[in-house]
Parts: sequence; structure tokens; C-alpha cells
Amino acid sequence: MSVCLRPESITVHGADFDNGPVLFISDLHLCSAQPALTALFRHFCLREGRAARAVFILGDLFDYWVHREQAAEAPYAEILALLHDLQKQGTTVYLMVGNRDFALDAAFLVQFGIIALPDPALLQLGDRRILLTHGDLLCSDDHRYQRFRRVIRHPLTRLTLGRLPYAWLQRIARGLRRGSSREVRAKAPAITDANPQTIVAALHGEGAFALDGAPYDILIHGHTHRPVWERGPAGRRMVLGAWNADGAQIGRWENGQWSLQLLSPP
Repeated sequence: MSVCLRPESITVHGADFDNGPVLFISDLHLCSAQPALTALFRHFCLREGRAARAVFILGDLFDYWVHREQAAEAPYAEILALLHDLQKQGTTVYLMVGNRDFALDAAFLVQFGIIALPDPALLQLGDRRILLTHGDLLCSDDHRYQRFRRVIRHPLTRLTLGRLPYAWLQRIARGLRRGSSREVRAKAPAITDANPQTIVAALHGEGAFALDGAPYDILIHGHTHRPVWERGPAGRRMVLGAWNADGAQIGRWENGQWSLQLLSPP
């Protein structure tokens, strides 16, 4: 496996993945308030994860992440240790941040053997070009969220927040989560879903999705919590499911075949 880096771009060449399996997960939202999700993730790492050649986490591994001090707390310490164990036993682990854990940074992740991916990123499996993204950029009809995304991820905002005490950051994160939940409930479902025209633009490699290798054959993302494996006018799209106590829909590539599979709880 080789990784080719350019500023704000990455292509993962999966030649060393052989015939897989390669797994894709997102929207786990792991936190201390949801021990069932941590148990499901532990089950995944010890079974599916260990059998995989690579695992791609496409955002929102954690319900929120604000500071490195979280790594010493439960369940975050166990979660990071499980990912480190996967890497040490031979499964390559990639992580793309989402809208809830965007404060995770590459320099922090590398100590656990995790390879950070920018959003978007390109995966080359055989002759297939796969566009990987968390999915929030596809929700272009949600103008209020897109403005918030630009502000909260601006380098000056990140610098200011990074200087605040951990306890303050926790309170801010909890407040933002409560506000976000109220807003999502109040919005029409179409507003919080991926825009069909933006999906086509992404597969064509336009705008924020312009990487070497466009156009793409397959788009894989999470964020919308509406799992599907479909063929559209511009290519195929796999939407990963959010994790809950009943399980999760995760993506799988093995022997050239793609599928969404149900990860059942232990």
C-alpha cells in the first residue's frame, strides 16, 4: 500500500489490500453516555476489524472531540487502544474527521498508528476510483449548517478554541450538540440529506471534490444516516449507516465485490 500526498489531497492505492476485505464505517458517535455503542465497536474490532486488510472510518468516530485530554478518559482510551491494536496486528486504519470530531488531528492520531485522511480523499482499488467523504459537504441545501461549518473550521476559530481550558471546551461542545439536535429535528428531511445535484458534481470531481483521478466510479460517505447502495446517473453511491444499539450498516469490499452489511451487536 502506498500513499501519495499533495497539499490538501491524498490518494490511497490499495494494491497491498489484495482481495480484502476492506471495511468502511462512519457515524459511530462513541461516548461515555452510550456504553452499548462502545461494546459494539469492541465487538467489531475483535472480529470484523481483525479479519480486514484495512478499515476506513469516514467521520464521527466520537460523538464529540475537543481536546487531547479526552484520550485519558473512558471510553476514549479503550477505543483508541482498540484501533492501535488493529494496526499492530496488521489492519491498516484510516480516519477522516466528521462534523462532531473535527478537532482530531493527524499528529495526535499517528501515535495510535492511525492514518489521517483529508475530506475528501481518493481510494484506488484496482481500476476503480472511489471518492471518500464524510458527507456533510453534500448537504448543500442546509445553508445555515454550511456557514457554521466554514466558521467553526476556520484556522482562527480553531486557534482560539484550542487555547481554552478543557472543561470550557466540554461545555461548549455539549451546548453545540444540544442546539444541533434541536435544529435537525426542526428541519425538513430533504434539507439534511445529500443534494442530488451535489452528488453528481462530487462524482464528476467538481468544486470541493476536485482531486486527481476525477471523475470517480463510486462515492462513499456517511453523515446523513440514510444507508443505501445505489446506482445513479453519474456513478454508484454507498451511504454508511449510523451506529445504534441494534447494530450498524457498514460497507465492505472483498474479491472485487461491494456490499452494505449489517453489523449485529454481540
